[in-house]
Amino acid sequence: MGNWIRSFQGRWLNVALLAVVLVVIGVQFANPHSYVSEAVARIGETGSGPDAKLTDLTSMDPLRANFSRDSGHPRLILLLSPT
Repeated sequence: MGNWIRSFQGRWLNVALLAVVLVVIGVQFANPHSYVSEAVARIGETGSGPDAKLTDLTSMDPLRANFSRDSGHPRLILLLSPT
């Protein structure tokens, strides 16, 4: 009888944990400002992945122009040196 009760309690613990995880996932998908919703929305955006382009700059003027143009968006500047 004791093994049956421990087995029953273990199953309820697993069900309760699964329910909590599903509720958290549901809240994340329902919230338009959550990380998950933001990531899903950005998957379809262009300018990332295979569509992204690498620009070879020889002076600071194009860098300043591009940096100012994309105000309000995340930007990544990589400085690569052969040495």
